[in-house]
Amino acid sequence: MRKQMLFFFLLLCSRIAVAQDGVWVVANVSEQNFALTKAEVRNLFMRSTTSSSDALIPVAMSPGNRSRAIFNSKIIALTESRIQSYWAQMRFSGRQIPPIEFNSLDALLEHVTNTEGAIGYVPAGTALPENVKVVYRSF
Repeated sequence: MRKQMLFFFLLLCSRIAVAQDGVWVVANVSEQNFALTKAEVRNLFMRSTTSSSDALIPVAMSPGNRSRAIFNSKIIALTESRIQSYWAQMRFSGRQIPPIEFNSLDALLEHVTNTEGAIGYVPAGTALPENVKVVYRSF
């Protein structure tokens, strides 16, 4: 009986942790039903897209931020060191520049709110300004 209770407790804790590890990709777009796929979000943030989402301007949290780690793990599917290496190569070759980085969630949200076409990511469940829409959910 004790083992079963312990098992259920650990299962419950793991589900709570998973719920807390979600991120929303949010954007300041005028289209009501605008949505992106995981692949589109990844390509957009790695600047390897050539679609209609080219008008979107990705912004990111600075390294060390928990939301960034979750976003990189679940959506980009690369470690922070691999992403930093990728951007170093892109900058050196003059091909691309990385998204603008923000040190706080408030600063990122303020930028997205005030910049048409800006797209970023926030922890799931974050209260959003009226003109900022969730365009992708990762849990």
